[in-house]
Amino acid sequence: SLTAVQKHVAMLERAGLVSRRRHGREQLVQTDMQAVQDARRLLEDLEHLWRARLDRFGDVLAGLDQEEST
Repeated sequence: SLTAVQKHVAMLERAGLVSRRRHGREQLVQTDMQAVQDARRLLEDLEHLWRARLDRFGDVLAGLDQEEST
């Protein structure tokens, strides 16, 4: 629906990923590609961080399992 699209665009605008401007009765939306690329890099960094933490957590749990079985 138009309302749902407007809400999504407003959220992207608040996040700094897009900008809006009026052209007559139309509202034109433009992507800020630099902001999108920065957000992608940040999310990739966070993914690597959390994958490493989860791997270490798995190692700790595996060590606990080995201690219990001996």
